[in-house]
Amino acid sequence: MSVNDTLKAAAKFYELSEFPNGKALLLKAATTSNKKPKPDTQAARLGVRVKKVFIDREWVRQYNAVCGFKEDEISLTAPQVVASPLHMFLLSRPEHPMPMLGMVHLHNSIECNKALEYGTAYDVMVTVGETRAIPLGLEFDVHTEFLVGEEVHWRSVMTILCRVKGMPKSGNKPAPAEPLSAVGAQYAAVKVPENQGRKYAKVSNDYNPIHLYAQTAKMFGFKQAIVHGMWTAAKTLSIVQANLGAPARKFDLSFKQPVFLPSGISVKHMTADGSSKFEVLAERDSKVLMVGSIAA
Repeated sequence: MSVNDTLKAAAKFYELSEFPNGKALLLKAATTSNKKPKPDTQAARLGVRVKKVFIDREWVRQYNAVCGFKEDEISLTAPQVVASPLHMFLLSRPEHPMPMLGMVHLHNSIECNKALEYGTAYDVMVTVGETRAIPLGLEFDVHTEFLVGEEVHWRSVMTILCRVKGMPKSGNKPAPAEPLSAVGAQYAAVKVPENQGRKYAKVSNDYNPIHLYAQTAKMFGFKQAIVHGMWTAAKTLSIVQANLGAPARKFDLSFKQPVFLPSGISVKHMTADGSSKFEVLAERDSKVLMVGSIAA
């Protein structure tokens, strides 16, 4: 889909001169808690764009220090974080019929068609895609693109769940996925300290209280704070891509369970022909927390 087609598909499109303030948007998100979507509610097809965005080298260095990448590397996950204020901008809009806080990040599919560079001006565009009814509620896609002119250099599709009561139940449960074989797999143990959420919040500007302290997480129904899903994704990427022999260009992942703070995780992965499959396991009971694949 061309840029013009994307603009036409959006019911309402915003042109911003700069990224909005993430902390202010999080406060605004708290005001959306009175929204009560129904089983037939559709996410508002909104879009937003900021032109002439330059990737900040010092920010990348800080992000990489928290996530485990090489100092100046623009990783596959970094643009998702750069664009996150635009995600929050759309999902906290009055036109969007679902509460922003309490949404669940289910999946991400990220693809880099051309390596992003310092000194290049990118247009960053985010659009809300289609809504699908599932037994747990409503899931919808958020599309993000980094463009130079009409050429997409980097794109992602983020799938989000909004829990809704009264959804029709599916008669057929999907078959459970086959676990990754232990034969030939490599394991990397990672300790996730109690302050990991606060450290990541400083570079991501995502100060959602479920990630900061046990006390604030309990206000939203969690027994402990949970780390940001995109930190888990980035940390996994930094470990797995070391075996690819080339920078990762495609990353597909699904979140299964949260990573509590503090805790330990194990990244189990198997690489062949420039592609890796992985599972992130809880250290305590080997519960699967995240699964996916990474390819060069």
